[in-house]
Amino acid sequence: MSTEIPTGLRLARILSVLFGLFLILNALRDLTGVWPRWNPTIVTWPILLQLSGYFYILVGACLLLPWQKLMQSPRWAWAWGFLTALCVMFAFAMITEVMAKNYIAQAAGLKAKPPVFQAILLFAALAQSPIAFFLRRPELLD
Repeated sequence: MSTEIPTGLRLARILSVLFGLFLILNALRDLTGVWPRWNPTIVTWPILLQLSGYFYILVGACLLLPWQKLMQSPRWAWAWGFLTALCVMFAFAMITEVMAKNYIAQAAGLKAKPPVFQAILLFAALAQSPIAFFLRRPELLD
């Protein structure tokens, strides 16, 4: 069996790194208040917004881990399990964000925008665990 990593999987890993950088930069933007995703006059839970920013940084940093170097480590299974748990929690965070935006819009008598951005982030996050897994076991792709 060949353990050479296919080109598509290498490209997926590059996109994972870019996704991790995007999450970190997006969180830093929210934490610094430069261009927040939430209107500060409407959302009055700054501690929750800060926690979500730190969580995005944690997810992004986990995506930036050198998964190719971790493949031979006995800690790989723990790191992969942690990544999988973070990705599932991130998906729940995106669903919660959509629900919160709907409640806020409903309270203001408005209709919420379609959650396209959150849906893209949700599915991109859920793809990270299989990417890390198949980097270690590319022969299982067939």
